[in-house]
Amino acid sequence: MASHAQAHASSSSSSFSRGAVAMAAIAMGGFACSAVALAEAKVAAADSKPKPTSAAHAALGGAKVTLYQYDVCPFCNKVKAFLDYHDVPYDVVEVNPLTKGELKFSKDGYSKVPIVLVGDEQLNDSTSIMRELTARIDANGTSWSGKKSKAYVEEERKWLAWVDERFVHVLTPNIYRTWAEAVKSFDYITQRGNFGFFERESARWVGAASMYVIAHRVLKKRHGIEDERADLYFEVNKFINEGVGAKKFCGGNAPNNADLAMFGVLRAVKTFETFKDVMDNTTCSPWYERMSEVVGQATRTDGVDN
Repeated sequence: MASHAQAHASSSSSSFSRGAVAMAAIAMGGFACSAVALAEAKVAAADSKPKPTSAAHAALGGAKVTLYQYDVCPFCNKVKAFLDYHDVPYDVVEVNPLTKGELKFSKDGYSKVPIVLVGDEQLNDSTSIMRELTARIDANGTSWSGKKSKAYVEEERKWLAWVDERFVHVLTPNIYRTWAEAVKSFDYITQRGNFGFFERESARWVGAASMYVIAHRVLKKRHGIEDERADLYFEVNKFINEGVGAKKFCGGNAPNNADLAMFGVLRAVKTFETFKDVMDNTTCSPWYERMSEVVGQATRTDGVDN
């Protein structure tokens, strides 16, 4: 009996041991499967993150870049030229110029365009945006880092300020020179953005009327413009003769931010009569063609050309 009991106990112990081993194996197997699944999930998550498409984009941490804009806004087009040149992909959000509902997220109630989001970070003002992004690109050693002389920086700053403070304000009355041109300048809103019919038509007609009046009654007087076309030709030739001179670009052998700003502002009106007149009546065309080549195709993610 004792021997039988011992044998039964031994058998039970052996069965328990085998069961425990089996359960442990199952548990370990489950743990291993969970670990593999977790590792695979991490890899999948890493793969789903947007990967940098250029050295400049890598300098921005490969972050998602979003531009809030009006399509023909000269200041917005400065930023687009910068992003295109540096091969940085960016989403575009068309802002309703009347309601500006797309800017509700903006910090401190800032409601001017362009606004750029780099990830969740908000950058305001076209020139400030270009300078900040340039600083990050330079710091990463992907641009002219360590190669910009004091004279270079000063020349770039001078012409960049000239684009903002003079050229844009001379160009604007040319875009809205006639009522037909003013309306045409707002045609984009019927094709871009997620606006309803009433929103589109309101923005189109109210915007055109407002800018036509502002261009003729405010801007021309404020900036001493008598003949908008003649003044425009003069300013374009000034940039080419004094800013670019005998060089390929204002920046020398490669564009600087002044080149990109001037190009972006001009490219914004490339479908307008104003643009054709500038190309036909100034010395701008060779420089503009060189800029078109080096800036290349738009890098906006919606596939729309700039």
